[in-house]
Amino acid sequence: MELDTGFRPSEHGFSFPNTWHDTLFGVVASRGRCGGMVFAALDAFAANRPLPEGSRGHSLPAHDSALARWIWRRQVDSVLMPPGENALKFARFTYLPTAHVLGIGPATRRELLGLFDLLRSGRPVPLGLVSALGLPHIARNHQVLAYAAEFGDGSVLVRVYDPNHPLRDDITIEVPLEITPDVVERIGGRAKRWRGFFVEDYAPRQPLSGPAVPASQSDR
Repeated sequence: MELDTGFRPSEHGFSFPNTWHDTLFGVVASRGRCGGMVFAALDAFAANRPLPEGSRGHSLPAHDSALARWIWRRQVDSVLMPPGENALKFARFTYLPTAHVLGIGPATRRELLGLFDLLRSGRPVPLGLVSALGLPHIARNHQVLAYAAEFGDGSVLVRVYDPNHPLRDDITIEVPLEITPDVVERIGGRAKRWRGFFVEDYAPRQPLSGPAVPASQSDR
């Protein structure tokens, strides 16, 4: 059985990688705008509109461009969108124990049910990936967009758009149905382990439209 929304990173995702360097609230150094890129790409897909001009270049848009501001706005939404449910989920899942009946393994498998329902409805799903245990590691968490799922023997393969690796339709997250410590994101021949994930709250916004957006060669 396969669930497929029709989204493809090579067609509906941004061509530039998530190499932004920002400071949240003037204090906390962020690890990019993965949530903003995921939410912005989903906004355009849900509205059946292409991404705005400037989205298909290989360099980040200039930081004062409309596109960069739009992605930043959606980055903030992806974490703090009222009532801040995604931030609370990141905090809760980060502190769930690894090997426990009430830990992150069983919690991640429960999230699969909501994921399947949304994919079945035709809507890609933002996922919050949890890296390590404890508050010092919360900035290492990540956000991707699930757009399809395949069911195999004893596992589920979730296909994702990962803004860190643009234009790739081969990135998957393998979720063994048996409760194990990790789920595995596969990027070509590379494997990255995550403690688990959850389905993020998402509310669409009107996609950005307008003239071409200038690109900058700087990853600033």
